Amino acid sequence: MDDSPILTAAAMRAAEQAVMDGGVSVCELMERAGRAVADLVWRVGGRHPALILCGPGNNGGDGYVAARLLAARGVPVRVAATGEPRTGAAQEARARWDGPVGALAEATPADILVDALFGTGLTRP
Repeated sequence: MDDSPILTAAAMRAAEQAVMDGGVSVCELMERAGRAVADLVWRVGGRHPALILCGPGNNGGDGYVAARLLAARGVPVRVAATGEPRTGAAQEARARWDGPVGALAEATPADILVDALFGTGLTRP
């Protein structure tokens, strides 16, 4: 582990907004996040089978990016989702994933599990 600080959800949203204000698109941020996840999964698990759980927002989009990049490295990847993506960037990431997407309720275990269900945008009562 490194000495990077753990950010609150509000601080993370502010950091993302600052990057976007600097000219980086949501899609590029998603690509970067997905690549970071894929790189970590590759370092930890190599070619062990991976299951990526994708939610409806941009965190789910990060998962689709990670799935695409891992599959390109030869990792057996399965994706399960809560439903269709609800943001434009997540829809684009889903469209670029050319594998099947199963229902979350029917997902079976894999050696590596990536939780891309919900991120800082999650709101609940």
